[in-house]
Amino acid sequence: MATRVEDLALAETLDLSDNPSREEYLEEVARQRSQNWIGKTSFGYSVVTHDDSISLLRERRLHQASQLVGKLIAGTGTALDQLDDSNGILSAEGEDHNRLRRLVARPFSAKAIDELRPFMRNYVKDVLAKVHESGDIASFEFQAAFNEYPIAVICHQVGVAQKDWDLFSYWADLLFIRWSPLIIGREQEFVDAMGDFRDYCLNLIEERRVNLGDDLLSALIQVEEEGDRLSTDELVSLVQGMIAAGTDTTRNQLGIMISLLAERPETWGQLRNTPELIANTVEESLRYVNPIRTVIRQVAEEFEYRDVIFSPGQLITFSLSSANRDASEFNEADEFDVNRSDARNHLTFSSGIHHCLGAALARAELQEALEAFVETWESVTPDAAPTWKHGRLAIWGPLAVPIRVKKN
Repeated sequence: MATRVEDLALAETLDLSDNPSREEYLEEVARQRSQNWIGKTSFGYSVVTHDDSISLLRERRLHQASQLVGKLIAGTGTALDQLDDSNGILSAEGEDHNRLRRLVARPFSAKAIDELRPFMRNYVKDVLAKVHESGDIASFEFQAAFNEYPIAVICHQVGVAQKDWDLFSYWADLLFIRWSPLIIGREQEFVDAMGDFRDYCLNLIEERRVNLGDDLLSALIQVEEEGDRLSTDELVSLVQGMIAAGTDTTRNQLGIMISLLAERPETWGQLRNTPELIANTVEESLRYVNPIRTVIRQVAEEFEYRDVIFSPGQLITFSLSSANRDASEFNEADEFDVNRSDARNHLTFSSGIHHCLGAALARAELQEALEAFVETWESVTPDAAPTWKHGRLAIWGPLAVPIRVKKN
């Protein structure tokens, strides 16, 4: 007999008052997995296993709810109530979502993203040249050196003038406070900045309609399927979504990846001798320590799963970090193994209809950067312990990764 989820005796899975280290957080989600496939949070429920996460992320009666996070944190009656997320691919559901995905599939395909690889490679090599201006051995803070990398790639992809990259970087940094306690007290600043961001995008769109180029925005303006085109609001939402989903996540993962490799000189040597492992090393880093720890969905229509009934309005978070360490899916899941054959089975890019649209872009950025590092550096070692963002952030990563490198 099925039981309503609220009637289950579930342990509380999160203590939001603390700030766990990376190791403490992973130990916590491991305990959750050992107890049950689902737990309780202060605002809903949390799914912690790999296969259950895949099944429920593909459940069409669960809808994207990330737009609610700011209000859950800051409460209602703030400036955030002014925001309208109804036109975005990140929040669309059903046929509306399918339509947007069809229209943008080609510009976001792996083949289209491959055209950006030379820009990525050249950008990284320019940063490396600056790192080594004073000699073959250098100590520097990695996150600061490569902080602008994802912004530069996205701005180049969209067709934003280089003089405005710093402005986009500001908007990118601000976008992420919406999903963290940092939003409290900055609600009006956030809303005002998003209004400025929208105005910039509107002007850019109008400019492109007059002078089409070979950039992504021009391609999106021209894309058409059976007479259907993207509206202006949808174009704005796509640009904003790219900045929101593709900036902090990628630079977090880049720092995570280099910190993992700096701690493992034998793995670095293996990559130098076997560079064909670079793509799989990216996948294993995404599995082993990922920047998107959780995603959230809301029940739109009552449904039953594993004899548990979920009701409309209930919120379910998915611990992607936990799913990626599930021993029922990954052999020796707590080991970092660049030779792992199933590393790509991770859920860092989520699953179902809201699987990350920018997955190909993120993979290319990480692969091109790592390839340049391996070609340039004979060795990379920690220069000091990395420092990390607050352990309860949904989008998480390093604040600073001090490393020491030796050039070939």
